[in-house]
Order: sequence, then structure tokens, then C-alpha cells
Amino acid sequence: MVLSRKRKAKLFKLLGIVELPVLPYILNIEPGNICNLHCPLCPTGSGDKSLSKGLMNLGVFKVIFDQLFYSIESMNIYSWGEPFLNKELVDIIRYAKKKSSKVRIATSTNLNVRNNELLADFIGSGIDEVIISCDGIDQSSYARYRRGGDFGLVIANMKYLADINEKRELQSKLVWNFIVFKHNETMVDQARKMAEEIGVEFRVGLMRTSMKDEILKPHKEAIAKDKEWIPDNPDYSAYDKEGLATKKPIKTCRKPWQEISINWDGKVFPCCAVYGDDFNFGDVTKDSIVKIWNNEKYIEARKEIINRRRKAATICGICRNNGFMHM
Repeated sequence: MVLSRKRKAKLFKLLGIVELPVLPYILNIEPGNICNLHCPLCPTGSGDKSLSKGLMNLGVFKVIFDQLFYSIESMNIYSWGEPFLNKELVDIIRYAKKKSSKVRIATSTNLNVRNNELLADFIGSGIDEVIISCDGIDQSSYARYRRGGDFGLVIANMKYLADINEKRELQSKLVWNFIVFKHNETMVDQARKMAEEIGVEFRVGLMRTSMKDEILKPHKEAIAKDKEWIPDNPDYSAYDKEGLATKKPIKTCRKPWQEISINWDGKVFPCCAVYGDDFNFGDVTKDSIVKIWNNEKYIEARKEIINRRRKAATICGICRNNGFMHM
């Protein structure tokens, strides 16, 4: 029986294998960590400066993808910023699709874009899934969290992308991702109806507390700090906000066995939840991915996840001590 890459990663972890014979099958690429909005629970939106700021250029992406295209099955091209601010976004997607048509590519955007030509090029680039963050049903409810955003523009852009997708008979999945907060939890059904009318898939997203602190601090502290944002309806919440706990505690993590996250400047991280230059595991502009994937930091991180008694020396040990990222 031939095992899938996912099953292999799970088996390696169960067997305690920390020096891996295969490369990751999921690639997370950060096109840039600059954003045009100011969402309060996002470190980029709130002005945190513990990560160097910039946009990935096509040359750096080629260095990365040329080493991984035969290994990866999916690529997420988004992280701590707005992907459309990178002028080479379409070229990056096209390069990846030309190099390996089997790789499934997804991005996530706030879609505050005033450029129909760019949108048309983007939807025709071969992108497989476009996740559109839109958490309201009008400007007032939307801008409560998406500060600086234009609700009407987002809706118009969704309609435009859906129209091109249909007319050109493209296969891109367009998803309206509605993150539920306390202020919009009664609006889910209205938003779902709007999505149906536009012709895009609707997805309910559970909010996260401060996206930097969720792995750097105990969940109890993060929940208490951001309690005002957490919805009251338990169906739309990942937290027990009265008990200051996560509803589904996670006991372990497989990410360092199956995926790699690479920021705009080539710095490597074990997952996309890590924010802070000091936590990087290597730099693809200085070393090969093969070398980084089994370097001292990666091996130590895997050991820390397997053995809870092991002292934390990497961000994975810190995340483990704080109860792991739960979503």
C-alpha cells in the first residue's frame, strides 16, 4: 500500500522520527506583510514591528518553488499582509502553475482593490481558491473590525470575480469568509443570503484572539484580553469565554512534519502562526530548503512537540507550553 504524504507525516511523528526523509507537502508563502487595513487582532493591522516589513519578489519565490515543486501538493500564498499589495502576485501564481499544474494554490484577501484589470488577470492566473474576508453586511458592521476597508468595494469586486469566473468557465473557487465576532453574530444568515445572490461559496470562520499572542501566551490570558470580541453564541465561538478556555484543547501538532512557512524575505518558520523575526528556523536566501528542513532548530522543535517534558528552546516548545494553536 502506498501511503499519502499526509499519512507519512503522521506516521513519522507517531514513530518519533525527527529527521525526515521527505520534504513538506504543504507550502505557505507570504507575498508580503504589509496591509491596507488596520484589523485590531492582527499584529500587522495593529502596527507590531517584531517582523521585518516588505514584499516577496518573484526571484525569491522562484528560489523557493524550484526546490519544492515536486514535493508539495498545495500552496497557500497569504500570511501577515494583503496579497494584492504585491505587484508580482499574478506572476508568482502563473510561475507556480506553469512549473507544476498539480499544485493547488489558494490565497486569502480583504479584496479592497480598485483595479479591475488586475482582478481579471488574477482570476485568470490559475488560482484554485480565493478566500475573501468580509465580516459584515453593510459598511458599519464590516468596518468595526476591517478598519479602513470599503464594504461596497468588496461586494462589487466579489461580483466582478464571480462574473469573470462564470463567463470564462474558470474553475476558481470563490469563498466569502465571514469571521464571527460579538458585534456581527446575528448577521450570519443575512450574509449567507448575500453570498448566494452573488454566486460565491459562504463559509463561517471562527475568530481568533490576538493572532500573535495566541501561541506566545496561555490561552486564558489571550481570551481575557480579547473577550469583548468573542461572540456569545457558542456555535460561532472557539472559546469558553466565561471559563477563559478553548473549547477544543489541542494536545499535539504535526505541522513541522508536513508543512513549511516562508516569509517575504526568505525566513523560514514552522507554521504560519509564528510572528517575530527571532523565531525563524533558517533563511532560504542563505541555505537550501533540504538543509533547513532537517537543521538543528527543526529537529529540536519536533523533539519538543513529542516530549512535553523537554525544555522549550524553539517557538514550537513555547506554543506547546501554551496549549498549542487550537485552530
